[in-house]
Amino acid sequence: MALTPYDITSPKSLAAFARGLSGKTLAEVVDMSEIAENISNKGDLGNMVEKYYYQYQPDNTSHKPDFPEAGVELKTTGVLKRSDGSYKAKERLVLTMINYSKLTEEQWDTSSLMEKCRLMLILFYLYEKGIAVFDRRFVLHPVLFEFPLEDVEIIKRDWETIRRKIEDGKAHELSEGDTYYLGACRKGSGGENETLKKQPFSDVLAKSRAFSLKPSYVNRIIEGHTSEVGALDVSAGVTIEDATQNKFKPYLGKTVEEISAVFDFRKQGKNDKGFYRSLTMRILGGAKRSVPELDKAGVELKTIRVNKDWMPAEAMSFPTFKYMDIVEEEWEESSFFAKIEQKFLFVIFREDENGDLRLEKVNYWNMPYLDREEAHRVWEDTKRRVTIDASDVPKSTESRVAHVRPKAKNSQDTLPTPQGTELVKKCFWLNRSYIGDVIKTAL
Repeated sequence: MALTPYDITSPKSLAAFARGLSGKTLAEVVDMSEIAENISNKGDLGNMVEKYYYQYQPDNTSHKPDFPEAGVELKTTGVLKRSDGSYKAKERLVLTMINYSKLTEEQWDTSSLMEKCRLMLILFYLYEKGIAVFDRRFVLHPVLFEFPLEDVEIIKRDWETIRRKIEDGKAHELSEGDTYYLGACRKGSGGENETLKKQPFSDVLAKSRAFSLKPSYVNRIIEGHTSEVGALDVSAGVTIEDATQNKFKPYLGKTVEEISAVFDFRKQGKNDKGFYRSLTMRILGGAKRSVPELDKAGVELKTIRVNKDWMPAEAMSFPTFKYMDIVEEEWEESSFFAKIEQKFLFVIFREDENGDLRLEKVNYWNMPYLDREEAHRVWEDTKRRVTIDASDVPKSTESRVAHVRPKAKNSQDTLPTPQGTELVKKCFWLNRSYIGDVIKTAL
């Protein structure tokens, strides 16, 4: 191999050499003119950086890191620029494909995931639609990243959760909502023509998945907060679930008024919509701040008020969708899919016999497989009906799980439809009765 301007055995040398790309595109540093015509816009930028910038031929058939001499895996990932000039992750960071059969025979410390991704050199590029991958500009400085000690136990448990589900013959039921930091993301062509994979303990074929770091976790890497002190006191013997319950345990059964008195924090009038969330954050962190473990896991906190019969005051809404977009989307690209794949932290305040709200239940939840399939059916039905008549959408009486109805500021808050009309904005909702059943039986 020809002499290289870096030490192939040194992670720091590899990272220092990567800084030569900062602020530039690959095409500005390397002459890509002779090969540009043969490279798709969707080519693997990481492989191109290795091959044309590092002048190093990656072995894509190996489970070892890209630079095995240094134990370094090279990753490139897209970021988007916020209005304030800062950056956020465009998507999750895919680590390595999940081999359903092999995973069940592995142990964490010697797993193919840790062998490949124990130490990663991460390069961030600004994502712009329609731009060839070698013309995407690298922003931020490269990061030489290994999992912080405070995160390793959570990632290990996530890995074990995924492995256990495969051992139970449920690879086809995997969801990113099953875990916290390490996800089992979809990694296939999607659609009806996708080739499904065999799994070792079931005859049901499963979709391809890969280990990944969730976008919320990647944001922490970008922000440089991965070593931030946690609020939940997670340790080798204490899971996120246990640590969360420990935070709430002293307040379970107490009225909102009693909890408010502890923190000297009270509701500012009837229209203080953020009060219950703010009170919950004080329980979790002791202050009006974020909780690092939940932020990195992308857990969505939901404070829910229910009556004495466990029925919530309202259905659970999600972000509005655009009529013109949904008719062109695929299910796994939709925002509704992304939301129901999440993990939620439900904090339940229940009305007692005197009409006072008491902190009743606290638990993590993600939507079960069959319910996700029903939500998928509702989404497909919505897509079909919007194509024909955007005013005709699934009602709550048509599904036990989800429906569609308006979510707009007023009657003038509209969007264009495929029929050339304007209709008030709508979104997907989880049915009030469905949320009630979850609270009563699943939490």
